[in-house]
Amino acid sequence: MGLAKAPAQIGGIAIFEFMKRSDRALNITSDNCKPRDRAYLFQYEEALKGEALRDPILIHIKSRDGLVLKGRLYKKQKNKPRAVVIAVHGFHSGGLRDMGRFADMYSRNGFDYLIISQRSHFDSEGEYLTFGAKESFDILDWADIVRKIYAPDIPIILHGVSMGAATVLIAAGIHDNLVDNSKPNIICCIADSPYDDIIGQIEYLLGERSNITKKIAIGLFKANMRLRAKANASDASPITSMSHIKLPVMFVHGKDDRYVLPDNSLRLYEVCKSEIKELLMVEEAGHVCSYVLQPDEYEKTFSSFVDSIID
Repeated sequence: MGLAKAPAQIGGIAIFEFMKRSDRALNITSDNCKPRDRAYLFQYEEALKGEALRDPILIHIKSRDGLVLKGRLYKKQKNKPRAVVIAVHGFHSGGLRDMGRFADMYSRNGFDYLIISQRSHFDSEGEYLTFGAKESFDILDWADIVRKIYAPDIPIILHGVSMGAATVLIAAGIHDNLVDNSKPNIICCIADSPYDDIIGQIEYLLGERSNITKKIAIGLFKANMRLRAKANASDASPITSMSHIKLPVMFVHGKDDRYVLPDNSLRLYEVCKSEIKELLMVEEAGHVCSYVLQPDEYEKTFSSFVDSIID
């Protein structure tokens, strides 16, 4: 779930493994997980049993660097949906695992939704993650597919958690810099538990290691990004995008998040240039667990925020 498994993985040559595909977490269930993750996984497993996640339409796109990326589109509205949500999961997780939990919320509020598998995750191709650098352009390409399926002017909402939240923020910044009149009609984004910069996040996860060790690890990470993933670590920085964002943004963070500290969302919120922005901080919630602890508050805030933009 998000970056929850990362702290024990970083250090020494393990920095090379940090950005590689790994599906190990997808084998963890509420029966064999650590106690802290049980409520989160139970919520996901219960969601899988519901009507909102039945009968998906399987779709795919090809990324700009040639990867086949997979997604599941849920058309749950009898008439034209108020909007389509592109739901974006986190690090070493999966679309259904992270975002299926919100399916009922989307459906109740009149939205169809597309739950994607990010590059190098689950059934999408790719060997290396780029923490939003390339994934942000994938999101814009997913938005183009949504326009082709529905209509060019269909409202689109981006909703991501953890690395997915960072990705949608970077995508929003790129979107707002586009001048092409055919660009997707993205109306807002929801960023749940984002990091503000991948380098700062890795430095935090390295913990109490010496400054020299951290410097070496960060240097290796940057080199790995550049040489193996063909991306720049500096492009995986949501806080850099904040000066470009005009789209409305809702930030969500658990106050008890120890993997991506809540200060990340506070900093992002402070520097976000959007005229419409909101910050929901949830007491006692851990990483990407705000909807687990306070589903009603989460949905009420989400609904009010989106309603003010659409209607």
